[in-house]
Amino acid sequence: MKKVNTKNISVSISLVLFVLLFVGCSNTLPTATYNLRDIGPAGGYIFYDKGDYSDGWRYLEAAPQSTEWTNVQWGAYGTLVGAWGYDIGTGQSNTNIIVNWLNYYSETGRAAQLCDSLTYGGYSDWFLPSYDELHLMYENLKLFGVGGFEDAFYVSSTEMNWNGARGVVFWNGLAAFIEKNSVSDHRIRAIRQF
Repeated sequence: MKKVNTKNISVSISLVLFVLLFVGCSNTLPTATYNLRDIGPAGGYIFYDKGDYSDGWRYLEAAPQSTEWTNVQWGAYGTLVGAWGYDIGTGQSNTNIIVNWLNYYSETGRAAQLCDSLTYGGYSDWFLPSYDELHLMYENLKLFGVGGFEDAFYVSSTEMNWNGARGVVFWNGLAAFIEKNSVSDHRIRAIRQF
């Protein structure tokens, strides 16, 4: 019977654990911490911190003013696409639902598509915020004079009915009904989670 060299096995296990712990895991969680209104890793503004990393993210970052679009339709007028997410953390899934529907029906240049295709600051994971995410942008950025937000209607990814989506009035923070086919003074600002 051949004798097993336990010293070599012990060293091998230690090396594997080291690699998994320090190399393999170093890319899973960002090491920097941010406060509200800090500049985020993509060059936008941090407007939400949920306190810990779960579901792959902790922070929400709003794109800078230079990326903002005006007079853009939400799209899918007269149709329900199923983008009902209202809460914090639902903007990405809303955007995916909207973009898939718009692409299938050959609508182009709509709010969710523009956010979804944005590449800024080296990142391409932007999306159209849900209603609650958009309202947090008003509360944590606009009210503090951060981010260059206008006194205008900002559009969310939260669908209300066949003809409209939710928005936020950025001069008073109230909810707004945004007609899906309207472009009148509507502004679009992408966000990302990390």
